[in-house]
Amino acid sequence: MVKPNGIAKRLRNTVESSLGSASFMETVVCGNCGQRFSIQSDLGLQDAALAGRQAAWVADQLVWDHIQERKHQGTIDLPDLSEMCAIK
Repeated sequence: MVKPNGIAKRLRNTVESSLGSASFMETVVCGNCGQRFSIQSDLGLQDAALAGRQAAWVADQLVWDHIQERKHQGTIDLPDLSEMCAIK
């Protein structure tokens, strides 16, 4: 189940065929290690501009993981919509 704010889910070598009630919005690729994450949100909350801001936020988190020398999580909970509106 996708959280109301959406998630970024690490993609494996094969694309998952069943996303349930979630919609794939965008893909983020880590510039350091090449791992890919898909931005997913509930079908009723699809917003391309928001997905772009969320992708930028996830990319920053991936860089921060490498700075702190920790592994990327398999699933990253995205901040709520009010926080995302403040990020520009």
